[in-house]
Amino acid sequence: MYARQNPVSRVTATDRSAAAVASARATAQANGLEERITTLQDDAMSTLPAGSADLVLLNPPFHLGASVHAGAGIKLFEAAARVLAPGGELWTVFNRHLQYLPALERLVGPTTVRGGNPKFTVAVSIRRP
Repeated sequence: MYARQNPVSRVTATDRSAAAVASARATAQANGLEERITTLQDDAMSTLPAGSADLVLLNPPFHLGASVHAGAGIKLFEAAARVLAPGGELWTVFNRHLQYLPALERLVGPTTVRGGNPKFTVAVSIRRP
């Protein structure tokens, strides 16, 4: 959706799941966006250079197997902080009960809530210089 609404953007979509990457690739192709969307199987953006992104859009998982576990989200917040250029934005949507706001503030930078409902929160964090 971001690539469609921002026609000059270049998007790198990552996931550690091969099935998720294949699905993202097929979705990009079905929408005629394969020239602007690169799909990459990668764990927490580990192959992307530090400071290389102006924007990260994130919906972190909160399950590890069958159990609820916030660690994956924390790992992805740390990765986003590394990959974002100073002043870059991290937009995160997460289940409200996880209370990620203090971690986003600590790991990435100033964070504000931009939306939500009884189940989800949308927050924007600005990478500190």
